Amino acid sequence: AKLIDSEVIQVSKECGFIVSKVHALKLEASGREYYRISEDSGETFVLCYLDPNLGNHSKFQHISKFLFDQNVRCPEIIFYDGSLGITIQEDLGDQSLIDLDVLNKKYNLLLQKSFGVLTKIQTANVPQIPKLNQDSLFEQMNMMENFFIKDFLSMDSHNDFKILKTLAIEELLNQPWMNCHFDFERRNLILLEDNEIAVVDYQDLCSGPVGIDLAGLLIDHYVKYPDQQIMESLASYSSLIEIDVSPEEIFEWVRWGAIQRNMRILGILSKIYIDTDRSFRLKDLPQILNNLIELIPDKNFTALKKYLNEEVHQNLLVRLDKI
Repeated sequence: AKLIDSEVIQVSKECGFIVSKVHALKLEASGREYYRISEDSGETFVLCYLDPNLGNHSKFQHISKFLFDQNVRCPEIIFYDGSLGITIQEDLGDQSLIDLDVLNKKYNLLLQKSFGVLTKIQTANVPQIPKLNQDSLFEQMNMMENFFIKDFLSMDSHNDFKILKTLAIEELLNQPWMNCHFDFERRNLILLEDNEIAVVDYQDLCSGPVGIDLAGLLIDHYVKYPDQQIMESLASYSSLIEIDVSPEEIFEWVRWGAIQRNMRILGILSKIYIDTDRSFRLKDLPQILNNLIELIPDKNFTALKKYLNEEVHQNLLVRLDKI
């Protein structure tokens, strides 16, 4: 169960913070709970709680230190107690890019700035991070069939998934591999008062194919960027990261990164609902599925796309209607 205000005040006190006001922020898929805590002086911090039985913050703390030292804007960790499951972090404010109309001309620069943040993360020196591999990439894609198709929709899977996953692995292994935030999307990017962009929720940082994070930014679950804007963004990305690759080639990295990522997310969000009954983000499933269908190549996958477009999509709408 989520902490109540009095518990947040009590645990803050144990950490040396005398708190007069608590405001619950967000609950993450990982089970992390976030609270804004205010001291009498008016100074605010963000307290993050993760039940120590579910996991710990040590990886987040380790990565924060290296990102912070290399000028990636991220929350400074002011206090950490592993036994309590608490970190107290700098308050970066509430202006997540998910709440902004990024298609509005006024915010055009935000996409470019986000790429700037991504290239810094990709090239930062962060020791001791895990590396994705063929098996982990495959397992993550399997979550779509196991939890989304079979458990959540009670449907039979399709034989062509195996061919799709095999091809995806081949394509992903052929991309450049760098640091991968693993959930580099607008909800984890914060617009600061000085108009810079900070990044949060990077505890799953690993070494992986560049297409996964590029897809997180460009194949958005909520807005559809015009093709021209995507290609222009990829051209500027290639000059930022200093690789001599055409936007069309980079788009293929994005395509396969998005296929892998969306299959994983369809599975994860379904599993969260099955395990905890939290309908957290289930409403996003149709768009995530549509994005996936659109990106699967037509060649060799006509039958699979028809099955996803008609049977799976239809069953999903019926299932969501009952929740």
